[in-house]
Amino acid sequence: MYGTVGYVLAHEMSHCFDENGSQFDKDGRMNDWWTPEDKAKFEARLQKLIDYFDNITVFEGVNVDGKVVSAEATADITGVQAIMGLARTREGFDYDKFFRSYAKSYACYSSYKRDLFILGDDNHPLSYLRTNVVVQQFDEFMETYDVKEGDGMYLAPEDRITIW
Repeated sequence: MYGTVGYVLAHEMSHCFDENGSQFDKDGRMNDWWTPEDKAKFEARLQKLIDYFDNITVFEGVNVDGKVVSAEATADITGVQAIMGLARTREGFDYDKFFRSYAKSYACYSSYKRDLFILGDDNHPLSYLRTNVVVQQFDEFMETYDVKEGDGMYLAPEDRITIW
């Protein structure tokens, strides 16, 4: 349940705090309500996410455009982050079940042609990136699957993306 419905709810709610939703105040009016310090911190974290995605090569000579996918990628990561926060309060939480359920929600067949279309015409990351990039950000994933430095899914803690 956490890996499907819980994640989707957290993902959608977090859009209120991505680079688009965060431009609106508590009354829904477009208003720059940020303190300069908070805005600078957010923009630096967002740039780290953009840079990370910009460096993902999907096909030879074809990279993800981090700016295009940044709002959805922010919601993906912060949605899972919200669920991880809940999971930490649940004794005996089954992280393996969560990560498998989350991955299943993005499982799909694809093709070169479809992926090229999505990369050029959609603000969502490709499905496999919505799984792999997101789970790499969390200690719980690394611990659940005993992912170590040198493994393909390993991402050093200092390279991980945290928006909030």
